[in-house]
Amino acid sequence: MLKTLFTSLCVFCFIFSALPNEAQQTIFNVPSADIAQKREIFLQHESQFNPIPNDQFWSGTHYGTLGIGYNTELDMTLFNVSTPASDNISLGLGFKSAIPIFTKELPKQEIKLTVGEMIPVSLQGEGVGNWTYSHVSLKLPKIKTRLTAGASYGTKQIFGRNAVSFIGGIEQPITKKFSVVADYYSGTHALGFFIPGISYSPNPDLSFFLGYQIPNSSRCGNPGFVVEFAKHIRF
Repeated sequence: MLKTLFTSLCVFCFIFSALPNEAQQTIFNVPSADIAQKREIFLQHESQFNPIPNDQFWSGTHYGTLGIGYNTELDMTLFNVSTPASDNISLGLGFKSAIPIFTKELPKQEIKLTVGEMIPVSLQGEGVGNWTYSHVSLKLPKIKTRLTAGASYGTKQIFGRNAVSFIGGIEQPITKKFSVVADYYSGTHALGFFIPGISYSPNPDLSFFLGYQIPNSSRCGNPGFVVEFAKHIRF
């Protein structure tokens, strides 16, 4: 199992290293205020590793977006692929829009209202659900910290049960290549974690993200490591 997982991650690294990168479309699990530009495709893979034996060892989420302009992208995400199997793999289709607001009054704050909707369809007979979210984000001008806060409602196809959550995030650039990031979902569902971490872009074509998920309670799951690879393709 470890050899198969290692091989899969190597394949992801090879694919992503061949593609151009510009931004990250989630902080870790919370959707970010970044939007794929028109005629851009965004790809992201997330792996979560559980260091505790005799439990779910690995789970993965696979993101893809297409920028269509008008501050909007179309999204497709494969959820709940895991080892051992989750029995709840779902394919979600939807959109996300990040609308700049108060651009004349507060231009340096880069305030955005983000709204999104996704329709997850279970590939294992668990029906069709939905995920609706919205948040406001702004940037602190001098230190360039982006703060995000909002709300999320999702069904069992993604969250394991119907769940309403507060969502929040912080993105703090340290250098041009290195940032400290964190996000949070309230509640006791499958995404009920606080995840602090770092992001690193060794060059404009490649980005890596490493975090550690801390569950709100044992009902959410176990602590574990989060690794992400993210890319943009312009055509």
